[in-house]
Amino acid sequence: MAKRAPLHDEDVLRCLKAAVDVAGGQAAWGARHGLSQSYVAKLLLGRREISPRVLSALGLRELPRAYESAETRP
Repeated sequence: MAKRAPLHDEDVLRCLKAAVDVAGGQAAWGARHGLSQSYVAKLLLGRREISPRVLSALGLRELPRAYESAETRP
């Protein structure tokens, strides 16, 4: 299987939006995954962080974050 590039927050939101549309709306998708319609709306508006539970519902998982030195090198 080919390795895919990691998704960014906006990509995950696009996945969520598509899943909500396929499910027939925020209430339907939320009910299917044990989430309230208002929580799903806040996710789509960027007012809530994407949780591991939402990622799981979308068939995604969070990758570890990477860090590097802030020092500039010549």
